[in-house]
Amino acid sequence: MTNAAVTTRYAPVSLATHATLDVVLLGVLFVSPWVFGYSQHAGATLLAVGVAILGMGMNFITDYPVGLWRKLPMKWHQLLELTSPPVTIGVPWLFFREAGAFPWVASVLGVAIFITTLLTRPVQDAAPTNA
Repeated sequence: MTNAAVTTRYAPVSLATHATLDVVLLGVLFVSPWVFGYSQHAGATLLAVGVAILGMGMNFITDYPVGLWRKLPMKWHQLLELTSPPVTIGVPWLFFREAGAFPWVASVLGVAIFITTLLTRPVQDAAPTNA
């Protein structure tokens, strides 16, 4: 007999897709100062590269497909991604408005990560058990 008490919601993004999108989006953020031409602005470049490195670090410690040292539960990973828009969207517009494309790039990537997180299938709290 299985325990069917676990409630799920429909979400189209699998954990593997979420992990892949995280790596791709953070990779774009990492190279964005040179690709989008704002590398001459040291503060914006440092923020973009720093956030990308921290994000990759979080990915590598998360318990999901690209995790290498799976210590961070996916629920915490998702919580951090859902609360990151003030940094990825707000800070560039408040402090780096003069940094060319940076506020736009950071905003688009921040919104993409936020939406991906909202659309990711939840991790089951409990696996079915046999009685």
